[in-house]
Amino acid sequence: MMEWLMYLLKVSACTVLFFAVYLLVLKKLTFFKFNRFYLLGSLFLSFIIPALQFEVKREVQAPEIREWSEKPQLETLSNEPFQMVQPLAVEYEPQQGTEIDWNITGFYAYLSITVMLLLVCAWRLFALLRYAKGFKQIDGLKLISKTEGFTNCSFFNYVFINDQLSENELQVLLTHESVHAKHYHSVDKILLILFKTVLWFNPVIYLFDKAVEQNHEYEADEITSSSCGSQVYANLLLRLAVAKNDMPLIHNFVKSPIKDRIKMLFNSKSKNMKKLTYLLALPVVFGLLWLFAVEVVYAQSVSEKDVSSQDSSKNKVSKYHELPLPNVKQTDPYFTSKEYLELKEISEFALGKTLTGIAKEDYKSKSKIGIHEGKLFESQGKTYILPKIYIGQQTLNLLKSADELKVVVASTGFTKGENFVYIKPKQIFSGDKLIYQMQDPVVYPFLYEGNRVRFNDGLISSITSSGNKKIVNVFANGYNFKLVVDKSQTELAYINDFKKGDDVRLRFVHEVKTGAKSYLVNDWISISKNVRTFGVQNKKLFYKFYKEDGHQKVATLKTDTSKKALVPKVISFTKLNVDKKNQISKMEDAVINIGNNVLRAEQVEMRSNENLIIASKASVEKEGVMVVADKIIYDLDRGSYKTYNTDDNSITEYGTNTAAQDILMKRVSYSAVDSVRFSKDKKVVKLYGNAKLAYGDINLMADEIIYDSMTRKGSAKNVKIKTIKSGILMDGSDAKFDLTNKGKFELWQADN
Repeated sequence: MMEWLMYLLKVSACTVLFFAVYLLVLKKLTFFKFNRFYLLGSLFLSFIIPALQFEVKREVQAPEIREWSEKPQLETLSNEPFQMVQPLAVEYEPQQGTEIDWNITGFYAYLSITVMLLLVCAWRLFALLRYAKGFKQIDGLKLISKTEGFTNCSFFNYVFINDQLSENELQVLLTHESVHAKHYHSVDKILLILFKTVLWFNPVIYLFDKAVEQNHEYEADEITSSSCGSQVYANLLLRLAVAKNDMPLIHNFVKSPIKDRIKMLFNSKSKNMKKLTYLLALPVVFGLLWLFAVEVVYAQSVSEKDVSSQDSSKNKVSKYHELPLPNVKQTDPYFTSKEYLELKEISEFALGKTLTGIAKEDYKSKSKIGIHEGKLFESQGKTYILPKIYIGQQTLNLLKSADELKVVVASTGFTKGENFVYIKPKQIFSGDKLIYQMQDPVVYPFLYEGNRVRFNDGLISSITSSGNKKIVNVFANGYNFKLVVDKSQTELAYINDFKKGDDVRLRFVHEVKTGAKSYLVNDWISISKNVRTFGVQNKKLFYKFYKEDGHQKVATLKTDTSKKALVPKVISFTKLNVDKKNQISKMEDAVINIGNNVLRAEQVEMRSNENLIIASKASVEKEGVMVVADKIIYDLDRGSYKTYNTDDNSITEYGTNTAAQDILMKRVSYSAVDSVRFSKDKKVVKLYGNAKLAYGDINLMADEIIYDSMTRKGSAKNVKIKTIKSGILMDGSDAKFDLTNKGKFELWQADN
């Protein structure tokens, strides 16, 4: 939701609760001055509380972890698509029109009404001051005689009187109006007008205005009647009650409801002990502070308590406890540095806004981590990066220096070593042209971990019992998941810790789709109310997919070593020419399956008589590993191929028994605890939380690893690298690696 609107809604919510306390408890009390200041003070607090921000940290204790050494026994599971949102660059077509930015439209509509109300109030103030001439001064009051319009009223120390009043009536009136002047009631009136112009859409603010004015009159009536008598004063109120005016800035002698004022004159005064009633407002203040100003941050700490013994078997689960996801949280002085705090402030300022500014020069980072290149964008004295990784090369080519841009911000961020905050845009306009539109993400019912376990986060919609089973229905990502839990999987009493409305994370396999938006899950793995732990575990399946310390088990796939003659299978092409005499077929933009490999090329020449395939501007892919070359010649008889690259005049042969093939097909295994995420084409994998990647003799362990299987390159943060044969251990804050050829690792330590 729009930030400014959210703030005003929070302010309105505060006014509702504060006025409810006044209406239910304080209104009946005769402490008019206390009521006045309560009403004004609660209005100020209503604006202050939503603007405050406090952080409360809570520690979550986690039991120690246990070791597990069994290799996984994974079954063949169904494949589901992965999705990564990719940037989409588009050209603007004038006839289509631009999309309405409701954030800006709503803000300017609200601002226009507010300004209009302020102008109306200013005009009324100007009209009032026009009458404030030709006065005579008595006891500090400036008297102005009027025979029509608004009379018998006051504004600060200006008192507008009716010439037809008797001497006694005039004296009572002046006493009453002097109370308004001496207690600065007109200041309250101006403040209420300002509050009403800001919260004009909130009906409660008008009740505040009426209540404040009523307490003004009660206070003035109380003091005035003590000098002339309640009965005489009440008769005067009744006689002048027929007077009317519509000037909101003044205090009219008989504008407030006469019945309530006369009734209050004869009411008994509240006892002083009842002043303690105002303390009832404190719980409301603290409650609103907790609701709108306090953010609870959970931090996991390692417990020193004992856990179950080491000799538990793979099918045995200890008594239900919150088995933690293994994750080492690193501390870094950077997060308290001036540089970090300044970038954080800029990042939070831009988040969710629409920024207008000027495109600057191209950006190329000197840092070894973070955003590598993009376009600098300056708005309101602040400089941001529009990264190529988000907007793509096509959009980057459309951005010219000095162009006026409007950027709708989807998210912001920054990395250590960068000088600027980067923006992930939702839309970019150059002048009136839309040149970039972020593609809407596709929502899937669940995602995958590295061990092929499905997971999602949802809300428990119901829990029912059915014989020796419990049925847990969870609504997640727009889908309903029906979990069948029986006593052979876990103690049913553990499910009693959950209730309807709980937020949970599910892990499961072998789901059965029972409808367009529903799944049946018998083989659930775990269900947890805390994403940092596994919660209740299915003892029949949990240790098939996880080690006892919570690490995922990832199976190694076997490489097809078949040496049979290869028969190509043409999947697609855009153009085909066949030379039957010479048995040559020529194709453009072809995709061909050759054994377990996929050949893609702009131009392909298939020579059937020689059993050769010659491909130009081509690539060969197998199991997520891709070789790209200017030219590839595939020998179908030998089951091998050669690549030719003109930039370095290199020739490389790939075959069953070649060293190059061994390097290419050497398996890269990986695992992570928090999450394993893939790009849509499954070429890029992102590992988070105690991430591990193994390649030949090298083991890499880090908090975060990003690996591109197409280029066989990647990066890692807070990393340790260990060689198995030599036992050499290296560590650093960041690393880059290249697994082509013999493998190259570049490691460095960030400055503290």
